[in-house]
Amino acid sequence: MKATTLKLCLPVIAITVQNNASWLLISPYLQHLDFPVAAIGSLIALSPLLSLVSRIPAGVAYKQNRARTLITLAVIVMGLCSFLYSFADNSLTFALVHGINGFAYGAATTLYMAYFIDSLAAGENRSHAMGYYVGSLAVGYSTGNFLAGYLADEFGYGVAFSVAALLSLVALAFIWALGGSPVPKTARTTKAPPGRLRFSDSLKAILDPSMAEVLIVALFLNILNQVIGVFLPLYGLAIGLTLTQIGVIRGSYTLCNAVTRPLSGLVVTRFGHRRLSQGGLGLQSALMLLVPFCSNFATVLAVSTGSGFMRAVAVVSNAIGLVEDIDETKVQRGVASGIYNAAGDLGNIIGPSAGGIIAAFTGIGGLFVVAPLGSTVIFFIALWGLRLRQRAG
Repeated sequence: MKATTLKLCLPVIAITVQNNASWLLISPYLQHLDFPVAAIGSLIALSPLLSLVSRIPAGVAYKQNRARTLITLAVIVMGLCSFLYSFADNSLTFALVHGINGFAYGAATTLYMAYFIDSLAAGENRSHAMGYYVGSLAVGYSTGNFLAGYLADEFGYGVAFSVAALLSLVALAFIWALGGSPVPKTARTTKAPPGRLRFSDSLKAILDPSMAEVLIVALFLNILNQVIGVFLPLYGLAIGLTLTQIGVIRGSYTLCNAVTRPLSGLVVTRFGHRRLSQGGLGLQSALMLLVPFCSNFATVLAVSTGSGFMRAVAVVSNAIGLVEDIDETKVQRGVASGIYNAAGDLGNIIGPSAGGIIAAFTGIGGLFVVAPLGSTVIFFIALWGLRLRQRAG
């Protein structure tokens, strides 16, 4: 990794630490307020729903010379929302705060992903750089999980949410001190799009077969991830685990991602990103089926860590597909980032909302059987349908 790439990774680590320090606590916090499990899933889904709304507009608005200013505004809003979570003790207030936070997070990460790619130094291996980028996301997630679980156990939800809000200042410092500067267009090895795309043109990019395959994988990876992220803490509480132990489990899940993702770029280059993204998703689903058989901290930790490993391989493989398979002369960088992240947001919406409904009928344990099996079947049917469409076209 070039030093300039490392510097570009630090801001996204800080942004995800700040966001995930709040995210881990939300489902236990809502349960603490006596919200029913179906309502918890639906309320949590508001954040990715508003993230989804922000993706394409943020991508269309992306310009290298103003990206950091727009990211700064989004991070400030995220910090304010983290602070206000502790005052959101009813469904209406929580929905408002959580939705605004989701919109700001969606805009910030869409803009920064495009900025990251455009700011890579000449000669940097872009496929490996995407491994570093998604690995940085995992570092932020794991650090936020460890921190939030400990603070909530020791000092309560209010202190934990307040510390998460203060972490936005760290993110802002990294964005401006280490965010780098855009690489001049003449120094890039890729071609720029021939002209500005309209909003409607950007939506048509979803129909491109290569883009559609990347989006399908991103969608189902995030459905599975949300089932684990939202409902595994509730399963842990049900079998008697503490919030600190849950923080360790969630932190290990994402730490495994952080360690594996940068190394996955080398493996993907050898075996192919399509094979590993699809196979990794299937194996993650298989590991999730073991959750109902876990009755203590050690077994939940082992299954969660293994699931995190398979997700890491699949995420890196899919991100490399975004870089290698999408024609940049047809889709602008910001728009491609927005569409890719929007697919993940859609998975973030479906995961908790559908998971809450399923859990209401099957219980938390049954959810970890129905959700991975159903998701995997639908995933491969969707890929099969896409292949048929490609052959017919």
